[in-house]
Amino acid sequence: MPTKGLAKTAGHDLYTKEGTNIPARGQAIVGTGIAVGLPYNTYGRIASRSSLAVKHRLTTTAQVIDTDYRGEVKVVLTNLGDQPYRVEKGDRIAQLIIKKIDNRELQEVAQLEDTERGYQGFRSCKDTMDQKGKGQSAKPQMEINEISARAFGQFYQRGEGTGILRWN
Repeated sequence: MPTKGLAKTAGHDLYTKEGTNIPARGQAIVGTGIAVGLPYNTYGRIASRSSLAVKHRLTTTAQVIDTDYRGEVKVVLTNLGDQPYRVEKGDRIAQLIIKKIDNRELQEVAQLEDTERGYQGFRSCKDTMDQKGKGQSAKPQMEINEISARAFGQFYQRGEGTGILRWN
């Protein structure tokens, strides 16, 4: 049964139902022996335990539990370390965090409204602030192509442009 260490803790600890080996630089699917019924407009997020990440280089992947899923909650543990790791029955392996979501449909649009950050990606907040002080504009021109929501979900790109979706 998931537990919380303290009343104000964000996540419920998840435990293994059986021992499992996680190979070095590999992964394993670890059962918890529980199923959850989540409220509408929420999802369950499986988060790593910081102690396992720091001490043993174990992290979680495949982290979403949809509100309509009724099967066993399983955790994909990934071992980023050079040594195999074994979890034993009853070990705390991850956290379950219940989060609210917005279930509105996506709408396709020709362009998005301008923002200060514009089209810049990784580390762009710092770069935008640096350029702002120098009086430079950081916004490159970009051609927008139409893209379906299904294709967007598959990270589809057409030609040189990128399709854009916006929340309704």
